Amino acid sequence: MNRWAGIVLVVLALVLYLLTLDNGLRPGELAGGDLVTHQYAQVQGRPGNAPGYPLYTMGGWIWFHGLRALLGATSNPTAILSSYSTLWALLALWLLYRLIVDLTGRWPLGFLGGAFYAVTYFFWYYAVSTEQYASAVAQTLAIVLLAFRWERVQDEVDRGERSAPAGDGLLLALAFLSGLALAHLVTVAFIVPPLLWFVLSRRPALLRRAGLLVKAAGLALLPVLSYLFVYIRGVQHPEWRGAGAWPSAAAWFIDFVSTRQGRSELTWSIDPFWTDGFPSLMVHELTLVVLLGGLIGIALLGRRRAIFIGSTVLIYLVFSFIDRLGNWFQVIMPVYALLVAAFMVFAAALWQRIAAWLEIRGPRWRGWLALLLILAFAGLITGRLLQNWPGADQRNRPEDTALQPGRAILADDPARNAAVLGVTDEALSLRYLTDIWGVRPDVDAVTTDQARQILAQASRPLFVTRDAVAVLREEVSATASLSSAGRQLAEVLPMPQRDLPASATALAQSVGDGLSLAGYEFREAQGDASFAIRLYWRAEGAIGHDWSVSVRPLQGGSTIDRPDGDGIVQADAASPVHGAYPTSRWAAGEVVADDYSVPIPDGAEIDGVEVVVYRQLDNGEFENLAVVRLPHN
Repeated sequence: MNRWAGIVLVVLALVLYLLTLDNGLRPGELAGGDLVTHQYAQVQGRPGNAPGYPLYTMGGWIWFHGLRALLGATSNPTAILSSYSTLWALLALWLLYRLIVDLTGRWPLGFLGGAFYAVTYFFWYYAVSTEQYASAVAQTLAIVLLAFRWERVQDEVDRGERSAPAGDGLLLALAFLSGLALAHLVTVAFIVPPLLWFVLSRRPALLRRAGLLVKAAGLALLPVLSYLFVYIRGVQHPEWRGAGAWPSAAAWFIDFVSTRQGRSELTWSIDPFWTDGFPSLMVHELTLVVLLGGLIGIALLGRRRAIFIGSTVLIYLVFSFIDRLGNWFQVIMPVYALLVAAFMVFAAALWQRIAAWLEIRGPRWRGWLALLLILAFAGLITGRLLQNWPGADQRNRPEDTALQPGRAILADDPARNAAVLGVTDEALSLRYLTDIWGVRPDVDAVTTDQARQILAQASRPLFVTRDAVAVLREEVSATASLSSAGRQLAEVLPMPQRDLPASATALAQSVGDGLSLAGYEFREAQGDASFAIRLYWRAEGAIGHDWSVSVRPLQGGSTIDRPDGDGIVQADAASPVHGAYPTSRWAAGEVVADDYSVPIPDGAEIDGVEVVVYRQLDNGEFENLAVVRLPHN
């Protein structure tokens, strides 16, 4: 049962985490932060945020590409990236289970303690989203578990059950795990000073074993070699590190791994200890019962173990007090796991005392007590589960709309090797889809400087989104010709387009004021539109006014009323090309594509379309230049 209870715990946690696994992004998350930085790092094999988390990132790269290859290109990359955190969370839960069983000798307590910690808010949240904090919990628990097992070996040596020296393998494993903090979440190293005291206070003679010390030091420093990955990738991709901001790659590397910006976030404060959500958040995470019981349980571990765990907790608390305006609530997560383990020690001790008292009254009382305690624990776990589910559930959130702008751009099917200038949200969304999802990797989101260079050299197709036209005019070109390329895009042309494409139905219908409707083509509708048409206008000469366009689907030769009764079904543009290219700017002979999409009521059968060219006069009245009707089969 010791083994199977742990397996069941991990399987149940896996089911819970898969049901709530993060599979989308909010718009603000694409703009920066740890989450999206880790995702790009693990997909592209680039350093994460300083100091780079090289081993974690390399493991994430293997996990992502291996699982994506196994699941196929249609799988959701965001969910795969999130599941890397789930992997570490499950390992942490297994280690917590083993630690509690080692401390109490009772697998039910290990199961209940692990189940409770699994549904605490921060651990659950970071088990289903792309962050490294669950791995820090696993690393800390592994250190504590091995340290206590090393102590058990020393007890066996003292009793003569083993020959001295014994436990060297455990010491070397502890040295390696401690050194991992140098290439991982550095705050895990908070446990190293108490660990050194724990080991050396029991076996001070270890300081005289030079060979063992050299091996331990070598294993502790071995993870530092992983920073070669950070340096090499920085050299290979200067655009990742901001080429030009540092005199050399070496200067960037030294500044990067020193995490200067991370240290600057530390916030010393003389405010009262309990302000800024600290430490009251610990009560919210664990409940007051578990928090107080955990502190009592630390004292019940025995003097040396209590000093080891208590000192670690104290170091974390001091750091959290210093960094209350930073990310203390994240890095303190290993403390929660240690307090849960200690609480189960307290629960075991309480059980023994009450059970011994009840033994006098008869054995059957022990069974009733066990049932009562199990029900109490189940209620505690269920309460945490129900309270934290809404916040920790990251799956299919309505606010996960960050990729919609990029998908809208790609739905216009831009030309091969296209460059797209969009506003910030569009550029971030498109870049994520092309880089992380691998959708249309030939399409690039470009800056205004890059767009200006592309336009000057005519080196590749350049497009602008309808929301970025103002940016194009202000920072790229005030005179470039535009031609609609879909519902969101317009192509930016270094020279006006003169020819009608072969796909269009030629019309050559003059509408007046030097403007003619050269042709049209019906297109596949996108999104909520069920009718789409592309018009091709031609400037026969100078156009004297800025004309607007209204496109109105027809049924039985008549316009269609909107279902809400508010007018007719139509799509209007203040000027062609999504209102971005006024007709007075057109050069003589220029052909301009102009797209319209119109939602159609259910059941409507379109047999034609009416195109109205009009303008609004200074007095507020409207003047129609022409009305052209086009057949639709």
